[in-house]
Amino acid sequence: MQYGLSELNWELVVSLVVISALVAYIGDILGMKLGKRRISLFGMRPKYTSRFITVVTGILITLVTLFVMAMASDTVRVALFNMKYIQREISTLTDELSKSRGELESLQTDLFKSQSELLAKESQLREVESSLAENLAKLKKVEAEVARLAKRAQTLERDRERLSKELEAMRKERDSLEAQIADLKAQADELRANLEKMKEGKILVLAGELLMQMPVDPSGLTEEEVKGILDKLKANAKLALSVRTGLRPERIEIFISPEELDRALRKIKETKTRKVIRLEVASNAVIGERIDCKIEVHDSVLVYRKGEVLASEFVAKSLNEAEAEQALYNLLRQVNLKAQRDGVIPDPITGTVGNIEATEFFDVVDGLSETKPPFTISVIADSDIYTEGPVRVKIEID
Repeated sequence: MQYGLSELNWELVVSLVVISALVAYIGDILGMKLGKRRISLFGMRPKYTSRFITVVTGILITLVTLFVMAMASDTVRVALFNMKYIQREISTLTDELSKSRGELESLQTDLFKSQSELLAKESQLREVESSLAENLAKLKKVEAEVARLAKRAQTLERDRERLSKELEAMRKERDSLEAQIADLKAQADELRANLEKMKEGKILVLAGELLMQMPVDPSGLTEEEVKGILDKLKANAKLALSVRTGLRPERIEIFISPEELDRALRKIKETKTRKVIRLEVASNAVIGERIDCKIEVHDSVLVYRKGEVLASEFVAKSLNEAEAEQALYNLLRQVNLKAQRDGVIPDPITGTVGNIEATEFFDVVDGLSETKPPFTISVIADSDIYTEGPVRVKIEID
């Protein structure tokens, strides 16, 4: 480190020079005076006394110089009074510096090793990053494939569920068809048996045929009274079959299972509204064979009032007998369909809700062919008509 003259403490230097000169001057004057007077100090000769004063003056100059410097500078004061401490501190610091340098060299060596390891790790990291990038690319491909397979799996699962449902439906349909086949086989066997019986005897009733029906108001009736009504229904059916076949009623056997009777009783007693009880044949039977029957119970309500017009048709041209017969037939057919739609129960065999006498039918046909147009054909309810029917009508030509 270099210092310039401008860095000196000129005030201190000048002060030291002036004080030194002053002390020297005073010493010289004092020495000269003592020399002239021939003063002797401490038993010394005057010559030596003068030299002694000169030496003392030099010592005083040094002491004054040191004092002034000590007072003017903390550094000089520390150097004068703490030099050994400073030297010990310097020695200690020098040892610590040596240790620190050794540690620094060790740290530098470790740093070089660490840098080498860091470079190796960075190289490994680059390799790992490269491998990671490749694996990420593969992972994206795998994820895309997994997503595609998941969608495919969902599609396959939906197809599986759909096919399972279809398979279940087909199984049910197969079971139903097998049941129908079994039922048809049973019916075929029954038909064969009935056919054999038909060859041997006369058919008495057909399956589904309506033997008898009876309206009843169950309100206020006991169970025994309802059973009495069912017995009366059977008796009336026997009388009707007796009239039709010429057999005595006691020779005709009508069988209704206990379960069927219980079901009919429950249905009759469900509500207290007017009911119609219909006795229908369960299977074909020939003369001399037991007739198995079932009981159908329906609510009976008023469908048409007496005098209500059920259907009408306006005729604008003359009709011959064939045209009149066809027009009347079509009109009655409309009445039959309308009555069924409005709630009248048809006959299970014929599918009709009523009938008209042949003589009455052809009397109307004659009237239509003889009436001059225009005119209107009206079919009118001849009496109150309930759910059970029959639909009794009269035909008017206006």
